[in-house]
Amino acid sequence: QNGWQPVLDAMERGRFFVSTGEILLPSFTVNGQRSGETARLTNGAAEIKLTVDWTFPLQYLEIVSGDGRQVYRERMNLDTTEAHGKKEFRFRVSLPGRTWVRVEVWDAAVNGAFTQMVWLR
Repeated sequence: QNGWQPVLDAMERGRFFVSTGEILLPSFTVNGQRSGETARLTNGAAEIKLTVDWTFPLQYLEIVSGDGRQVYRERMNLDTTEAHGKKEFRFRVSLPGRTWVRVEVWDAAVNGAFTQMVWLR
């Protein structure tokens, strides 16, 4: 009925994730804000919530952020996961001076998925 317009609207607003297909990211928020939105930091910190649905055992998750001068990566080891899982992860992370944040997830077969940015202030 609307053709491609809903897809184009989601892409324009940054409300999508990229995946090789074996890892899905059905939800992602930073202090309650979704990709493409702006989250307010609390004392330079944020709560990241991410639902991950996967086929092969996961290897790691990276929280990637930047401040306009440098890109920062914080890696969490997930190599104790088993095949065919789904889980909501919650992380409290320090992001002082950062202007954006996104998340990447990678599995044992080198399949990956990543979110788009949540802007920070």
